[in-house]
Amino acid sequence: MSHLIKLEDYVSRYQSDLHRYPSQFTRMKKERWEFLKTEWERLQQADHTNIEQSQDEVLIEKEGSFFSQAVRKMKSWKAKRSQSNIEELDVEEEKEKMDPSLSLEQVKERFLQELFHSQLRWASSSLLEESSLHPRYKRDEVLRFFTQHLPDNFFVMYRPVFYIKKAPIELDIILITPNEVICVALLDGHEHSIFEASSERFWTEYIDQTKKKRISPLLSLSRMSGVIKPILEAEELSIPIRKVVLSPNGLIDGHLTGKKVEFIDQRNKADWHYKLAKNPSPIKHQQLKAAEVLLGYTHTMAFQRMENHET
Repeated sequence: MSHLIKLEDYVSRYQSDLHRYPSQFTRMKKERWEFLKTEWERLQQADHTNIEQSQDEVLIEKEGSFFSQAVRKMKSWKAKRSQSNIEELDVEEEKEKMDPSLSLEQVKERFLQELFHSQLRWASSSLLEESSLHPRYKRDEVLRFFTQHLPDNFFVMYRPVFYIKKAPIELDIILITPNEVICVALLDGHEHSIFEASSERFWTEYIDQTKKKRISPLLSLSRMSGVIKPILEAEELSIPIRKVVLSPNGLIDGHLTGKKVEFIDQRNKADWHYKLAKNPSPIKHQQLKAAEVLLGYTHTMAFQRMENHET
């Protein structure tokens, strides 16, 4: 799960200490999942034990009243012995509200949803400030993909606003990996969209029997590399910059000669994601430095928090 270090022009706690928060978030994620998994397993075991006890009681009731009285006495003794544990258990259940009927896969989905909201909070608040998070990001499936399906050694800047020569410039998606910086231009489309690639200013999108012009994503890639490359060079950071056009729902038709751009669409998206997710390198010093430098050029709009506590 990657680190969302910048979202639009929101304040991010990664801006204050990029060396601290990645390891802190990774540790928090691991501890939270272990807690939820253990809690689920405990409830499953408790439910299984209750079923067995109920079956035993029914069987003994059939054997006669003497045994049924013994069972009632033993049950009362066990209840008194574990009263404090039960009270403590009630507190935990009230706090977590874990449903024992959930499958482990459903618990995992709940965990991922909870973690995604944490990522959004971390990318829109710091200890002292916060920004107004637009509700659309909670439903943004592309953002969810980049934050939840990439490894811990990736930093993500999602639609960041850079401040260059006293002017704000909004970019698309920047992935800062241990080995390179990947500029991603998103090409939204329908399930049946076919994009005809061109070196011109406009591409053509075909949807069933209709077609329309779309601004070339190559312009966005050129703008991103034009912003990022001089910043890195000024700090003497020699990091490769890769350009990607991503159409997660549509198809991209055509090949451009002389353009060092990778086209990712429905046909090769899974393979592209697999290669990214299998990056074995740990977070590197040069990667941290590049992320810090780029964050230093971003624009931030925030206001003072009413309550100064970390969430």
